[in-house]
Amino acid sequence: MKFLLYLAILPSIIIGYLIYRLDKVEKEPISKLIQALLLGVVSAILTVIVSYLLGIVKIHVDDIQSLPRLFFYSLIGIALIEEGCKWLCTYLLLHKNKDYNYLFDGVVYAVFVSLGFATIENIIYSVVGGLQAVLIRGVFTVPAHAFFAVFMGYYLSFAKQSKLRENKKKYLTFLMLSLLIPTLLHGFFDFLLLSQEIIFLITFLIFIIFLYTVSILRIKTLSKTDTPFLTKTYCSKCGSKLSGNVCPNCKESVEEEVESI
Repeated sequence: MKFLLYLAILPSIIIGYLIYRLDKVEKEPISKLIQALLLGVVSAILTVIVSYLLGIVKIHVDDIQSLPRLFFYSLIGIALIEEGCKWLCTYLLLHKNKDYNYLFDGVVYAVFVSLGFATIENIIYSVVGGLQAVLIRGVFTVPAHAFFAVFMGYYLSFAKQSKLRENKKKYLTFLMLSLLIPTLLHGFFDFLLLSQEIIFLITFLIFIIFLYTVSILRIKTLSKTDTPFLTKTYCSKCGSKLSGNVCPNCKESVEEEVESI
C-alpha cells in the first residue's frame, strides 16, 4: 500500500521539481509553492462539492449513449468544473502576491496548484484502481493536468501584464482565455478517453503528443525569455513616472517607448 502511495505522488514530485528548476530568474518561495499545492487539494475538494450540488456525481458514463452528450458531459460536467475550481484557487493565490512579479511565475503557481489537485486525485485512484490505474494516470493524467495549467498560468500572466499597462480589453481577453483554453483541452482529453472507440483512442494518442510537445515548448520559451511585469517605468519623452502605459503628463500611450527598471 505504501508503494502505491509513493508511486501515486511520484509524477507530481518530478514535474514540480522540473518546473521549479526552469524558474531561473527568481525562484518562488518554497512556502508559497506549498501553499499552491494545498490550494490544489482545496480545489479538488471544491470540485467534489460543486459536482455533488449540481448532481454530476449521479451521472454514470456508461449511461451516456450519444457522442454529443458524452462530449458535453466531458466539457461541462468534468473539465469546466475541475478547471474552474483550479482557476479560482490559482487566481486567489496570485491576487496581491508580491512574489508574483515575473511572467513565468504564473505558470509555476498554476502548475503547482494543478499538481496538488492531481496528487490527491491520484492517491484516491491508487486505492480504488490499484497499480494499473496509478501507472496509466502517472503517464497521461498527471502530466495532462500540469500542461492544462501551463496555459492557465501563461494567460493569467499576460492578463496581469495587460492590467498593469491599463489595457482593459487585453486584460479581459487573456483572463477569459486562462480558463477557456485549459477547459477545452481538458474536455477534449476526457472525451477521447471516455469514448472507448478505437478511432478516438488513436486520436487521443495524437492529441497527447500534440499537448505535451506544445506545452513543453511553451514552458522552455517562457523560461528563457522570462521578464518582469511592467511595474516601475518612466516615459522616454518627458521622464514622468508611469503606472501603466499611459504617461500622466503627455497623456499619450507610450507602450513602445517605455524602459523597465
